[in-house]
Amino acid sequence: MGERVIAKFTVVRKQPWTAGGGEVNLTPVYSEDPNHKNKKFWDATPSGSIQMCINNPVAFDRFEEGAEYYVEFTKAE
Repeated sequence: MGERVIAKFTVVRKQPWTAGGGEVNLTPVYSEDPNHKNKKFWDATPSGSIQMCINNPVAFDRFEEGAEYYVEFTKAE
């Protein structure tokens, strides 16, 4: 495995579909407090968005609106 990049995002919207699953929208975490660990993530990733359409209802249910999640990016070989 190569180098990885870790970001931290908050679920800002979770929209279920009638047939199961749904859409999840995330934005980077935010903090102005220099002592809060989210400040370090905010400085590295001050803007952005992730939008996922998830067909698997079990996977969709694992996301909670307002909760924070680490996102890891590793180059696929």
